[in-house]
Amino acid sequence: MHDERGATDGGTPAGCLVCAGTRRRPRFRKGGRAFVACAGCGFTRVEPLPSPEELERHYAWTYEQGPYAVFAAADHVRTLVARARLAALRPLLGTGPILDVGASTGSFVAAARAAGVAAEGIERSERAVALARLHDLPVRLARLEDFAPAAPYAAVTAFDVIEHLLDPGVLLARARAWLAPGGTLALTLPDGRSAAARLLGRAWWFYAPDDHFHYFDRRTIVVFLARHGFRVAHATSWRKPLPLAYVLAAGAAFYPRLARAVAPVAGLARRLGDPALRLPVGEMLVVAHPA
Repeated sequence: MHDERGATDGGTPAGCLVCAGTRRRPRFRKGGRAFVACAGCGFTRVEPLPSPEELERHYAWTYEQGPYAVFAAADHVRTLVARARLAALRPLLGTGPILDVGASTGSFVAAARAAGVAAEGIERSERAVALARLHDLPVRLARLEDFAPAAPYAAVTAFDVIEHLLDPGVLLARARAWLAPGGTLALTLPDGRSAAARLLGRAWWFYAPDDHFHYFDRRTIVVFLARHGFRVAHATSWRKPLPLAYVLAAGAAFYPRLARAVAPVAGLARRLGDPALRLPVGEMLVVAHPA
C-alpha cells in the first residue's frame, strides 16, 4: 500500500470529507472502482465517483431490473424493517411532523402514519414513488437540492441513504435547514468497522461500488456530523429484521454465483414459515440534533 496525494478524477474531492486530510491509501478494487481510505482517519470512499447523469440512469435501472428490484417487490420485508425502525425511534419522534428522505416505496411513512405520527417522504426514483402512490402515501418525487418544505420538521429520517450520495454533506445541510429547533436527525448507514465488514472484507455486501460511495464508522460519522452542525446523541449497531427466504433471494441478486445453491434453502425456509431474523448485517443507527 502507498499514500496518494492531491486531486482525483471523476469529480472526487481531494480532501477527506471527515478530517480534510489529503493523504490516502488504496484498499482494494471492486466493480471497476477503487476503494480508498484516508490515511488520517480511515474514512473510505469510492473513486472515481459516477457523474450525476450516470447515477440517475443507475437509479432507474436498479429499481426496475437490478438488485433493489428484489427489495421493491418485498412489501412484507419493507414493512417489517420500517416497524422495527419506528419502534427504536418512536420516543424521539413525538407526533411529528417528520420527513423521510429517500423514502423508497413509503414503508416507513406508512408505519409512522399508522402509529399516529404525521409523516411524509421524498424520493428520487420515479418507480419507487409510483409504488408509494398506489397506497396513497404522501411521498413526493424530489431531489434533496430542490425540495423546500412549507414548515419545519420535528424530525428528518434518512435510512440507508447517505452512503448513496455523491456529496453526503448536502443531506446534512438540507436536514439542518429543515429541522425545527431541538429537532432530530436519524440515519442508518453501513458501519465500515462492523464485524461483518471486517469478516467479509471486499466481499461485504455494502461494498457495492455502483450504489455506495462513502463508508463511515461510528467514530468518523460523529466527526462528520459535527462538521455540519450536528451533535450525536448516540450511534449504535443496528440489526435488521429480515425473513430468511428474503435474505437468500437478496444474496443471490447481489452474488449471482450463489443463486443455484441458495434456491433449495430458500424454498425450505418458506415451507417453515420464513422466520424473521435480527441480522447483524453491518449497519449502524445514528441519532443527532442540531448543535
